[in-house]
Amino acid sequence: MVSKAERKRQQEEQGARQRNLATILEAAQQNLIPNQDEFDCGICFTPVEPGEGVVLRECLHRFCRDCLSEHIRHATDPEVQCPHQDDDYACHATLTGQEIKALLSEEDFNRFLNRSLATAESQAANSFHCKTPNCQGWCLYEDNVNTFHCPVCQQPNCLTCKAIHANMNCKEYQDDLKRRAQNDEAAKKTQEYLERMVAGGDAMHCPMCKIILVKKDGCDWMKCSMCKTEICWATRGPRWGPGGSGDVSGGCKCRIGGKKCHPRCGNCH
Repeated sequence: MVSKAERKRQQEEQGARQRNLATILEAAQQNLIPNQDEFDCGICFTPVEPGEGVVLRECLHRFCRDCLSEHIRHATDPEVQCPHQDDDYACHATLTGQEIKALLSEEDFNRFLNRSLATAESQAANSFHCKTPNCQGWCLYEDNVNTFHCPVCQQPNCLTCKAIHANMNCKEYQDDLKRRAQNDEAAKKTQEYLERMVAGGDAMHCPMCKIILVKKDGCDWMKCSMCKTEICWATRGPRWGPGGSGDVSGGCKCRIGGKKCHPRCGNCH
């Protein structure tokens, strides 16, 4: 039989576990976890009274609210790291979105979100920003996607032409661009931009329909968004022979006999 002393000890342990669980649940529901005792802020070194500071969830480092707010406002990365640092150690834990929102005013929080999105966009290799003037929409695209329907302005962006040309296909748009370039300065700049892309090797003319294609990803296999011809980026020619897909009598003949089609071939088609 369990002695009264043992039963009492078990009851006390069970009560302690329940109190700890209640404390954890209460902290999880709070936007910010306040400090329980006085401490010196690790940034401004001023004493912080109980309940006046913030204990960071991920690392438990403590700071005054004003210093944390300023730290977030001056952060340049989408993820804000804990500012704790001394001669031996720099903390790499990050503040949660819940903490960041609670420490900033609505205006500052919106500014932080916009800055974070702009940074994420600029750092992504396969990002595309909507061509509607002043639109904030952008996307991360895959190589087999040719249209970005912007969720902000609802406009369909052509990833092949890097432009919006509603009610026109790529060939019609590029032909119209050439005509307008004679008198329209904006059209002229766009046409010159596309021609520089071709001259620099960052774009090419489709070997069948001659529209300008821009390579969107690392693979050497492409498909023309206009005529659907499969293309080898390395050779700048058709992937297959005149018989179409699978015809190895022509085209780039990649990997036939174990050979690449071109010294620059990535051997991925």
